[in-house]
Amino acid sequence: MNQPVDEVKAQLGDLATSLLNTLESGDQAKTLIAQQELTGTVTTLWNIRDEVDVDPKTKAILRLVAGWVMNELPTQIQDPTHHAEIKRELKLFQRSLMMFN
Repeated sequence: MNQPVDEVKAQLGDLATSLLNTLESGDQAKTLIAQQELTGTVTTLWNIRDEVDVDPKTKAILRLVAGWVMNELPTQIQDPTHHAEIKRELKLFQRSLMMFN
């Protein structure tokens, strides 16, 4: 896995946007699918980060979001009272991606 940093940023940004859009729509089934896609992608990237040649910037991006996406998000997403907090976290992550060079 030697994906360029910009590719990883775009992929994670797209997945975060998709999850935000489904949260805004109120469709819980689509929201769960979008969350699973984001969590699955981050988990896969996290698990291989030390096994293959991964750019240090990509590792930094993963560290930025991995703990929350893999550990907290799957539980939080189940409860709609957490959706506002999830939206804030996702927007913060998107802004962080934009500033990450």
